[in-house]
Amino acid sequence: MTRQLAPLIIIVAAGLAHAADRPGLAFYLLLAAIPVVVAVALASYGDIVADEGGSPAHTALWTLGLVLVVATVALPSLGSIALTACLLLAGIQGALALAAELRRRPTP
Repeated sequence: MTRQLAPLIIIVAAGLAHAADRPGLAFYLLLAAIPVVVAVALASYGDIVADEGGSPAHTALWTLGLVLVVATVALPSLGSIALTACLLLAGIQGALALAAELRRRPTP
């Protein structure tokens, strides 16, 4: 779960920068998020391949998130829509990670 926090934090920070009318900062944050999202998507895929409890849903969502981050950076005219979709995916990822974490913890 902790490796998923870094891209989520960067994407949310980019969303906040965009909301604060700082498009330059949002652009650079999203540009910095690309290698972080790639690393998390590859690690998630590696967990599936190594049979270490990886989730195909997480891998698919991170891959889609990568496409949206790249689209946001590459197509500034669609930046607002793609960033909103990215934030929505970040929320879904966070909810899935929290649900998985709660399932793993034993109840007293």
